[in-house]
Amino acid sequence: MEQRTRNRMCTSFTRRAAVVGLALFATNALADQDVEAAGKARFMENCAVCHGPDAKGGGPFTTLLKSAPSDLTMLSQGNGGEFPFNRVYDAIDGRASVKGAHGSKDMPIWGGEWKGSSVAAETAVRGQILEMIIYLRSIQQ
Repeated sequence: MEQRTRNRMCTSFTRRAAVVGLALFATNALADQDVEAAGKARFMENCAVCHGPDAKGGGPFTTLLKSAPSDLTMLSQGNGGEFPFNRVYDAIDGRASVKGAHGSKDMPIWGGEWKGSSVAAETAVRGQILEMIIYLRSIQQ
């Protein structure tokens, strides 16, 4: 095979690889946006009543709580600039105590609703928690 043909084939392959890479990047970016949007919707449905629609702690149920809800937009700032993924996960799924504001380790309003008896239900709950965490990570200041 002559050099010119090899160069054209290599250039063609490189262009195709670049197009495929760009398409995958765009698909991943759209997938991330979809996950953030799902997390935001879940947050608005389950958390905004206490933490507020802006996640700063000013929801309409704050007067019913033992202590003010956290400003969830400042989690990274309060953790040296690093989003505290594990701590947030444990707080949402009830493994960690949350300043007594939530009463028991279950989030009071919806904690029981997310519990299931099957492995599939547990997997779905973990996915829902991850969606919210990805959303919360996206709104850090």
